[in-house]
Amino acid sequence: MRLPVAPILSILLATLFPQRGNTASTWSDADAPDQLQKTIREASCAEATAATSSAKLKDTSLGDALSNGFTARTVFYVSPDGKDTWSGLLPVPNQQRSDGPFASIERARDAARNKGGNRTIALGRGDYYLDRPVIFDARDVGLVVTARCNEIPVLHGGPRVRNWVQRPDGHWTASLKLPPGDGVGDLFVNGVRQTLARFPNAPDDGDSRKGWLFAAKCDPAIDPWWGNTRFCYHPGDLPVLGDAAGLIINIVGGFQPGSQWGSDTLPVVSIDAKTWTVHTKGTSYFFTAEGSRYFLAGAAALLDAPGEWLCDIATGRLDYIPADRYFPDAEVVAGVQPTFFRLEGANGMVVSGLEFRDGAPDGSGKFYTDTRGFGAIRLERADGVKLLGNTIENIGVGIHVAESDNVLIAGNEIGNLAGNGIYIGTIYGSFGKSNNARILSNHIHDIGQVYYETAGISFQATDNIRIAHNLIENAAQFGIGGGSVWGPQDAVHDAVIEHNVIRNANQRTADGGAIKLMGEQASPLNSTVRENLITGTGQLMNRADGTFFPPGYENIDEWPSPISWAIYTDGKASGVHIEGNALFGNISAIGINGGWSNLVTRNIIAHGSGVVFRVDDGTGKGWRPEWARPNRIEENVVSVDSDRGIVAYVNAPDHGLGYVHFAHNRYSGNLNDRSFRLNPGIVPWNSDGSLSDLQNAGVDTDSIIVVPNGER
Repeated sequence: MRLPVAPILSILLATLFPQRGNTASTWSDADAPDQLQKTIREASCAEATAATSSAKLKDTSLGDALSNGFTARTVFYVSPDGKDTWSGLLPVPNQQRSDGPFASIERARDAARNKGGNRTIALGRGDYYLDRPVIFDARDVGLVVTARCNEIPVLHGGPRVRNWVQRPDGHWTASLKLPPGDGVGDLFVNGVRQTLARFPNAPDDGDSRKGWLFAAKCDPAIDPWWGNTRFCYHPGDLPVLGDAAGLIINIVGGFQPGSQWGSDTLPVVSIDAKTWTVHTKGTSYFFTAEGSRYFLAGAAALLDAPGEWLCDIATGRLDYIPADRYFPDAEVVAGVQPTFFRLEGANGMVVSGLEFRDGAPDGSGKFYTDTRGFGAIRLERADGVKLLGNTIENIGVGIHVAESDNVLIAGNEIGNLAGNGIYIGTIYGSFGKSNNARILSNHIHDIGQVYYETAGISFQATDNIRIAHNLIENAAQFGIGGGSVWGPQDAVHDAVIEHNVIRNANQRTADGGAIKLMGEQASPLNSTVRENLITGTGQLMNRADGTFFPPGYENIDEWPSPISWAIYTDGKASGVHIEGNALFGNISAIGINGGWSNLVTRNIIAHGSGVVFRVDDGTGKGWRPEWARPNRIEENVVSVDSDRGIVAYVNAPDHGLGYVHFAHNRYSGNLNDRSFRLNPGIVPWNSDGSLSDLQNAGVDTDSIIVVPNGER
């Protein structure tokens, strides 16, 4: 798949703004995610030479990525057919089978530590079933862990389950003994995630609006903030379950009661049938209320549909109802480990060309995971690490980077994840930063399948981060989401987000978007979002009665109501340039909420169903720093397609006329004398206006409406 985004935007911008010329940089086909992954694997495999590496990467953005990577090295080989009693210096067993590769990565790691110097661990083709994370530390500085050329090692996050026995009721049972503290987070059959026994059952067609129950209004009413540990249900909704042991609730909620920003899996403490109340082990962050949608999971009484499974850790028994009559011959993997590789102080390591799959879903939920931990590959205080050309699938979090500088993540495929694709940031409590990260040409898809408040790429506590040339598809909430949520300790400055393609973000929440920047540190971010292509940003929100808002729905006169942007700033985010992006087929295009000194310029916007520009002071009320300048929306080309025809909605009662200024924009399409809603003080309160009203109020300079026969 070739994605020459920057050349396309260059042509459009040069056509629409010829006076400014072509400002887009070149994105060569060699940097398209699928092509770059293939190139990286060829350039970094164990038998590749320095000349091969240099030649392969020459025309990509990673020309220097593997510099000094092929000086004289000792190679230790690993194979599923190996033995840890062998030397590990041979890629395959010798004829006498007296020597050959190691069987485990840990044994190769220990041999490399003893050897010292420049070392490589080369994994051969086949399946590796991990019973614990492989930990690398300061003794492994500069170590390369890669694949043999033309071979694909597959690392699984748990054991393969065998010896299934069919019961008379059609269920299959297998014995699964795990170490104390371990549990099965997910079950995979032939690489496909199966469903933990649940009620209501998952919809056969995968429709995300189906398979839910909806919380009731409590009678008598409870304090809304008790929604972090309880919610009420409608009489007759829940099956008779008896003991609540092992039962969990998958429920949609958020920071405020009644919001639908995210989801979590909360253990159930008890169910009170007299007051129709479910009590959970909640958190201080996550709240629910009337209308929160949910389903039950994890009880034996719920195991009743093809594709469902349940594991009783106490007895070591795994039960499964096959969805395929050929099940006995399938590969079944129990996802136990959320982390495969953990790099602690292992500076300069390279991990390339490997596949990580079938692990536990931990890592992005709020319950017991406030630090956003885990990650199939997890870095802690490991500088200069390169993660290149890997595949990460069916896991909780793909890559988690904490307090590690100069990390390069490029050419990876990361998909079908419970939570975040890539996280760059900090460790809660110490708040160290992860500066100078580069996230380039990754294909990240199907993100947030369990925990909705997640992102393809999530970042905080990082300066000088560059996120470029990534393809991000099908995200529960954000394609790219970053910035400070706590204050100065996790601040972000000098971020560059450019040349990314983001398709179908915010598919499962009521408030989200494709690219979001937060700024709770209340200082200018000095960051840029430019030349990205964003399409299909949506929303998913239900009303209290369980009915859903239609796709693409937005109504600024209604609350609660879904909100969705292609690009937006939030929480005092200031000093952001949003420039030269192509935004097609989203709901709202660009939002500013609470910040100052932002510039929105030279974007191309069309085929939206909601407001084009939405400007609020909600997260910045009472805050106007000395350096504050008006937000500016200039030189954009906008086609208004929605029936309501609203170009701009400015709701800034705290900041008034000085909060935003429009200039030199070109509008066309479904416009009328109510297309600019500017509350308060710009036009009469709660009324709509035309472009001329905006200009008469002094809030717009020289914008025009283009009609088929000219300008007006």
